[in-house]
Amino acid sequence: MTKKKSSVKRSTTRQLPSGRKSFFFILGIGVLCVCGVYLVHQYPPSFLVKWRGKKTIDQISKEEKGYYYGLPGEPVSWPTGEVVRGIDVSRYQAHVKWPAVKKQKIAFVFVKATEGFLGRDRLFQKHWRRTGQAGLMRGAYHFYRPNQPAWLQAINFLTQVEIGTGDLPPVLDVEQAGHATEEELRDRVRTWLRWVEWQYGVKPIIYTNYSFYKYYFEGFFEEYPFWIAHYQVNKLKLTDYSRKQVKFWQHTDRGAVPGIEGRVDCNVFYGSKAALKQLCVN
Repeated sequence: MTKKKSSVKRSTTRQLPSGRKSFFFILGIGVLCVCGVYLVHQYPPSFLVKWRGKKTIDQISKEEKGYYYGLPGEPVSWPTGEVVRGIDVSRYQAHVKWPAVKKQKIAFVFVKATEGFLGRDRLFQKHWRRTGQAGLMRGAYHFYRPNQPAWLQAINFLTQVEIGTGDLPPVLDVEQAGHATEEELRDRVRTWLRWVEWQYGVKPIIYTNYSFYKYYFEGFFEEYPFWIAHYQVNKLKLTDYSRKQVKFWQHTDRGAVPGIEGRVDCNVFYGSKAALKQLCVN
Protein backbone atom coordinates (compact mmCIF):
# COMPACT_ATOMS: atom_id res chain seq x y z
CA MET A 1 0.00 0.00 0.00
CA THR A 2 2.78 2.42 0.87
CA LYS A 3 4.54 1.68 -2.36
CA LYS A 4 1.39 2.23 -4.33
CA LYS A 5 0.72 5.59 -2.65
CA SER A 6 4.19 6.93 -3.42
CA SER A 7 3.74 5.87 -7.02
CA VAL A 8 0.52 7.84 -7.29
CA LYS A 9 2.17 10.89 -5.69
CA ARG A 10 5.08 10.82 -8.12
CA SER A 11 2.80 10.64 -11.13
CA THR A 12 0.78 13.59 -9.81
CA THR A 13 3.76 15.85 -9.29
CA ARG A 14 5.14 15.07 -12.75
CA GLN A 15 2.05 16.12 -14.64
CA LEU A 16 2.77 18.61 -17.44
CA PRO A 17 1.13 22.07 -17.34
CA SER A 18 -2.08 22.53 -19.28
CA GLY A 19 -1.89 23.28 -23.00
CA ARG A 20 -2.71 26.94 -22.38
CA LYS A 21 0.05 27.37 -19.79
CA SER A 22 2.55 25.58 -22.00
CA PHE A 23 1.76 27.86 -24.93
CA PHE A 24 2.25 31.06 -22.93
CA PHE A 25 5.39 29.70 -21.28
CA ILE A 26 6.96 28.87 -24.67
CA LEU A 27 5.78 32.20 -26.10
CA GLY A 28 7.32 34.07 -23.17
CA ILE A 29 10.64 32.29 -23.57
CA GLY A 30 10.62 33.11 -27.30
CA VAL A 31 9.91 36.80 -26.69
CA LEU A 32 12.69 37.00 -24.10
CA CYS A 33 15.15 35.37 -26.50
CA VAL A 34 14.27 37.75 -29.36
CA CYS A 35 14.51 40.81 -27.08
CA GLY A 36 17.80 39.55 -25.67
CA VAL A 37 19.35 39.10 -29.11
CA TYR A 38 18.11 42.54 -30.19
CA LEU A 39 19.44 44.30 -27.08
CA VAL A 40 22.83 42.63 -27.36
CA HIS A 41 23.01 43.64 -31.01
CA GLN A 42 22.00 47.26 -30.34
CA TYR A 43 23.74 47.73 -27.00
CA PRO A 44 26.51 45.12 -26.72
CA PRO A 45 28.22 44.86 -23.32
CA SER A 46 31.75 46.23 -23.12
CA PHE A 47 33.39 42.79 -22.85
CA LEU A 48 31.61 41.64 -26.02
CA VAL A 49 32.60 44.79 -27.90
CA LYS A 50 36.21 44.27 -26.85
CA TRP A 51 36.12 40.59 -27.79
CA ARG A 52 34.72 41.39 -31.24
CA GLY A 53 37.25 44.17 -31.73
CA LYS A 54 34.53 46.77 -32.36
CA LYS A 55 34.44 50.35 -31.11
CA THR A 56 31.76 51.61 -28.81
CA ILE A 57 29.61 54.59 -29.75
CA ASP A 58 31.46 56.74 -27.20
CA GLN A 59 34.79 55.84 -28.79
CA ILE A 60 33.48 56.73 -32.24
CA SER A 61 32.10 60.02 -30.95
CA LYS A 62 35.49 61.06 -29.55
CA GLU A 63 37.33 60.49 -32.82
CA GLU A 64 37.14 64.01 -34.22
CA LYS A 65 40.13 63.72 -36.57
CA GLY A 66 38.86 65.69 -39.52
CA TYR A 67 37.57 62.73 -41.51
CA TYR A 68 33.99 61.60 -41.85
CA TYR A 69 32.00 58.70 -43.18
CA GLY A 70 29.62 58.86 -46.12
CA LEU A 71 29.53 59.47 -49.84
CA PRO A 72 30.40 62.83 -51.41
CA GLY A 73 27.57 65.33 -51.33
CA GLU A 74 26.49 67.76 -54.02
CA PRO A 75 26.36 71.58 -53.83
CA VAL A 76 23.00 72.67 -52.45
CA SER A 77 20.80 74.90 -54.56
CA TRP A 78 18.63 76.34 -51.80
CA PRO A 79 15.11 77.46 -52.79
CA THR A 80 14.66 81.21 -53.00
CA GLY A 81 12.08 83.37 -51.31
CA GLU A 82 11.19 83.63 -47.65
CA VAL A 83 12.50 80.31 -46.42
CA VAL A 84 14.54 79.10 -43.44
CA ARG A 85 17.20 76.44 -44.04
CA GLY A 86 17.40 73.15 -42.20
CA ILE A 87 18.68 69.57 -42.41
CA ASP A 88 17.78 66.17 -40.99
CA VAL A 89 20.25 63.58 -39.73
CA SER A 90 20.47 60.04 -38.44
CA ARG A 91 23.17 57.49 -37.65
CA TYR A 92 24.41 57.81 -41.23
CA GLN A 93 25.84 61.21 -40.33
CA ALA A 94 28.30 59.73 -37.83
CA HIS A 95 30.36 62.86 -37.18
CA VAL A 96 29.02 66.37 -37.37
CA LYS A 97 30.62 69.66 -36.32
CA TRP A 98 27.45 71.47 -35.35
CA PRO A 99 28.94 74.96 -34.84
CA ALA A 100 30.29 74.77 -38.41
CA VAL A 101 26.87 73.65 -39.65
CA LYS A 102 25.15 76.57 -37.93
CA LYS A 103 27.48 79.01 -39.69
CA GLN A 104 25.97 77.89 -43.01
CA LYS A 105 22.71 79.65 -42.07
CA ILE A 106 21.19 76.35 -40.92
CA ALA A 107 18.46 77.19 -38.41
CA PHE A 108 16.80 73.85 -37.64
CA VAL A 109 17.59 70.13 -37.51
CA PHE A 110 15.39 67.05 -37.38
CA VAL A 111 17.04 64.01 -35.77
CA LYS A 112 15.94 60.40 -36.23
CA ALA A 113 15.04 58.86 -32.88
CA THR A 114 13.17 55.60 -33.42
CA GLU A 115 11.86 53.13 -35.98
CA GLY A 116 9.05 50.61 -35.63
CA PHE A 117 8.23 49.35 -32.13
CA LEU A 118 11.80 48.39 -31.15
CA GLY A 119 14.26 50.27 -33.37
CA ARG A 120 16.30 53.13 -31.92
CA ASP A 121 18.86 55.26 -33.77
CA ARG A 122 22.16 54.69 -32.01
CA LEU A 123 23.34 58.28 -32.51
CA PHE A 124 20.11 60.03 -31.52
CA GLN A 125 21.18 61.07 -28.04
CA LYS A 126 24.51 62.41 -29.32
CA HIS A 127 22.91 64.44 -32.13
CA TRP A 128 20.10 65.63 -29.87
CA ARG A 129 22.47 66.86 -27.19
CA ARG A 130 24.91 68.59 -29.54
CA THR A 131 22.30 70.34 -31.66
CA GLY A 132 20.94 71.84 -28.46
CA GLN A 133 24.41 72.92 -27.39
CA ALA A 134 24.94 74.60 -30.77
CA GLY A 135 21.76 76.64 -30.35
CA LEU A 136 19.87 75.05 -33.24
CA MET A 137 16.12 74.50 -33.22
CA ARG A 138 15.73 70.74 -33.12
CA GLY A 139 13.04 68.15 -33.61
CA ALA A 140 12.89 64.34 -33.40
CA TYR A 141 11.27 61.95 -35.86
CA HIS A 142 10.02 58.38 -35.91
CA PHE A 143 10.19 56.13 -38.98
CA TYR A 144 6.83 54.34 -39.24
CA ARG A 145 6.63 50.61 -39.98
CA PRO A 146 3.16 49.90 -41.44
CA ASN A 147 2.92 46.25 -40.39
CA GLN A 148 3.72 46.87 -36.72
CA PRO A 149 1.23 48.09 -34.09
CA ALA A 150 1.03 51.88 -34.17
CA TRP A 151 0.51 52.24 -30.42
CA LEU A 152 3.65 50.21 -29.67
CA GLN A 153 5.58 52.41 -32.10
CA ALA A 154 4.27 55.47 -30.27
CA ILE A 155 5.46 54.05 -26.95
CA ASN A 156 8.89 53.40 -28.45
CA PHE A 157 9.16 57.06 -29.45
CA LEU A 158 7.73 58.44 -26.21
CA THR A 159 10.17 56.49 -24.05
CA GLN A 160 13.17 57.77 -26.02
CA VAL A 161 12.44 61.43 -26.73
CA GLU A 162 12.11 64.22 -24.20
CA ILE A 163 10.71 67.28 -25.94
CA GLY A 164 10.86 70.60 -24.13
CA THR A 165 10.09 74.27 -24.62
CA GLY A 166 11.68 75.60 -27.81
CA ASP A 167 11.87 72.22 -29.54
CA LEU A 168 10.06 71.52 -32.79
CA PRO A 169 7.00 69.23 -32.73
CA PRO A 170 7.60 65.47 -33.07
CA VAL A 171 7.52 64.03 -36.60
CA LEU A 172 6.02 60.83 -38.01
CA ASP A 173 7.86 59.69 -41.14
CA VAL A 174 5.41 57.67 -43.28
CA GLU A 175 6.74 56.29 -46.56
CA GLN A 176 5.34 52.75 -46.69
CA ALA A 177 1.84 51.29 -46.69
CA GLY A 178 2.75 47.61 -46.34
CA HIS A 179 -0.32 45.39 -46.65
CA ALA A 180 -2.68 48.05 -45.31
CA THR A 181 -5.46 49.59 -47.34
CA GLU A 182 -5.66 53.37 -47.65
CA GLU A 183 -8.17 53.60 -44.81
CA GLU A 184 -6.27 51.17 -42.59
CA LEU A 185 -3.05 53.11 -43.05
CA ARG A 186 -4.74 56.39 -42.17
CA ASP A 187 -6.35 54.85 -39.07
CA ARG A 188 -3.00 53.51 -37.85
CA VAL A 189 -1.23 56.78 -38.53
CA ARG A 190 -3.99 58.57 -36.62
CA THR A 191 -3.39 56.23 -33.65
CA TRP A 192 0.30 57.16 -33.48
CA LEU A 193 -0.48 60.85 -33.82
CA ARG A 194 -3.05 60.81 -31.01
CA TRP A 195 -0.79 58.96 -28.58
CA VAL A 196 2.09 61.35 -29.19
CA GLU A 197 -0.07 64.48 -29.19
CA TRP A 198 -1.61 63.44 -25.89
CA GLN A 199 1.83 63.07 -24.31
CA TYR A 200 3.50 66.26 -25.59
CA GLY A 201 0.47 68.51 -25.96
CA VAL A 202 1.36 69.53 -29.51
CA LYS A 203 0.24 68.30 -32.92
CA PRO A 204 2.95 66.20 -34.60
CA ILE A 205 4.23 66.87 -38.11
CA ILE A 206 3.61 64.28 -40.84
CA TYR A 207 6.55 63.65 -43.18
CA THR A 208 6.08 61.87 -46.49
CA ASN A 209 7.07 62.15 -50.13
CA TYR A 210 5.01 63.95 -52.75
CA SER A 211 3.64 60.83 -54.52
CA PHE A 212 2.73 59.08 -51.26
CA TYR A 213 0.98 62.20 -50.04
CA LYS A 214 -1.08 62.50 -53.22
CA TYR A 215 -2.23 58.88 -53.00
CA TYR A 216 -2.84 58.42 -49.26
CA PHE A 217 -3.05 61.76 -47.47
CA GLU A 218 -4.45 64.42 -49.76
CA GLY A 219 -7.64 65.73 -48.21
CA PHE A 220 -6.93 64.08 -44.84
CA PHE A 221 -5.22 65.17 -41.61
CA GLU A 222 -6.07 68.79 -42.36
CA GLU A 223 -5.30 69.80 -38.78
CA TYR A 224 -1.68 68.53 -38.90
CA PRO A 225 1.39 70.23 -40.40
CA PHE A 226 3.05 68.45 -43.33
CA TRP A 227 6.68 68.05 -44.35
CA ILE A 228 6.95 66.96 -48.00
CA ALA A 229 9.92 65.39 -49.78
CA HIS A 230 10.07 66.13 -53.50
CA TYR A 231 13.36 66.14 -55.39
CA GLN A 232 14.60 67.46 -58.74
CA VAL A 233 11.92 70.10 -59.03
CA ASN A 234 12.29 73.88 -58.88
CA LYS A 235 9.21 74.35 -56.79
CA LEU A 236 6.99 72.18 -54.62
CA LYS A 237 3.53 71.94 -56.19
CA LEU A 238 0.46 70.75 -54.34
CA THR A 239 -2.65 71.25 -56.43
CA ASP A 240 -5.79 72.47 -54.65
CA TYR A 241 -4.08 72.31 -51.31
CA SER A 242 -3.60 74.99 -48.68
CA ARG A 243 -0.02 76.19 -48.56
CA LYS A 244 -0.50 76.95 -44.85
CA GLN A 245 -0.56 73.26 -43.97
CA VAL A 246 2.69 72.44 -45.76
CA LYS A 247 5.38 73.79 -43.46
CA PHE A 248 8.54 72.05 -44.72
CA TRP A 249 9.94 70.95 -48.06
CA GLN A 250 12.79 68.43 -48.31
CA HIS A 251 14.20 69.37 -51.70
CA THR A 252 17.26 67.05 -51.83
CA ASP A 253 18.72 64.01 -50.09
CA ARG A 254 22.18 64.51 -51.58
CA GLY A 255 23.18 67.90 -50.21
CA ALA A 256 26.68 68.94 -49.15
CA VAL A 257 26.86 71.13 -46.04
CA PRO A 258 30.21 72.23 -44.53
CA GLY A 259 30.63 70.49 -41.19
CA ILE A 260 29.10 67.31 -42.61
CA GLU A 261 31.13 65.48 -45.22
CA GLY A 262 28.84 63.27 -47.25
CA ARG A 263 25.24 63.38 -48.28
CA VAL A 264 22.64 64.96 -46.06
CA ASP A 265 18.95 65.77 -46.49
CA CYS A 266 18.29 69.49 -46.96
CA ASN A 267 15.01 71.21 -46.13
CA VAL A 268 13.37 74.60 -45.99
CA PHE A 269 10.65 75.99 -43.78
CA TYR A 270 8.11 78.16 -45.56
CA GLY A 271 8.21 81.40 -43.60
CA SER A 272 10.40 83.45 -41.30
CA LYS A 273 12.44 82.42 -38.26
CA ALA A 274 9.82 84.04 -36.09
CA ALA A 275 7.13 81.84 -37.67
CA LEU A 276 9.31 78.77 -37.14
CA LYS A 277 9.68 79.64 -33.45
CA GLN A 278 5.91 79.96 -33.17
CA LEU A 279 5.63 76.37 -34.39
CA CYS A 280 7.89 75.17 -31.57
CA VAL A 281 6.66 73.77 -28.27
CA ASN A 282 5.72 76.48 -25.74
